[in-house]
Amino acid sequence: MRNWWFSIGLLFFIGIFFDAQAGEISENDGSGLADYSGFYVGGQATTNGLGFNLKYIFNKRLTLKAGVESMRLSHSFLLEEDDMSYDAKVNYKTGGMFLLADFFYTRALYLSGGVMMNDFQPYMTGRAAESLEYGDINIPASKVGDFRITIEPELKYSPYGGLGIRTFMGKNKMVTWNFETGIYYMGPPNISIEATGLLSPTADPAHGQKEILEKQFSAYNLYPVVKLALSLRIF
Repeated sequence: MRNWWFSIGLLFFIGIFFDAQAGEISENDGSGLADYSGFYVGGQATTNGLGFNLKYIFNKRLTLKAGVESMRLSHSFLLEEDDMSYDAKVNYKTGGMFLLADFFYTRALYLSGGVMMNDFQPYMTGRAAESLEYGDINIPASKVGDFRITIEPELKYSPYGGLGIRTFMGKNKMVTWNFETGIYYMGPPNISIEATGLLSPTADPAHGQKEILEKQFSAYNLYPVVKLALSLRIF
């Protein structure tokens, strides 16, 4: 949390610098932010994935933007649990479509708010990598079974709040550069468990494994985001 507040403080001071630069440019060339109003198209790289954005700058105080971003990662590993080994794989999926409004309280610094149609849905799969020895009994790995654990956010439409910096670039100021940090609220996660073979009781609601996992992950209801975006004015 301390690092998070440090990042916000750093963003604020960087914003003051860009705000001063924007004021100097305006005084030198006689232009104002009203001259930069229009429709912009661009792309962004964020902790929520890569994507593109569309935005319309109305005036020096208000910008509306929409877009989509997506990220998919996977990692395979050997899971050791109760003297058993499982070939496991984590598939991390996040992103979604967003609609946001930026409200500028200086030339460069702004507050951003809106909503995202959340596509956060990581899951882990696994299957027994070896047979199970139970006394003199040898149970083949295929009989031990496999499993799948899926995590979904409670809120499909997640509210968002953030703080950002925008500056105009290029000779004609037709390119915008944004740096933004914010948080999506997703709510406590919903977890589903599927299992076969000897692992089937893990997915049985009577054993309460789903509720135990949801309680353990209930604190993870916020998704922090850092964004870097470039946009070009079309008209």
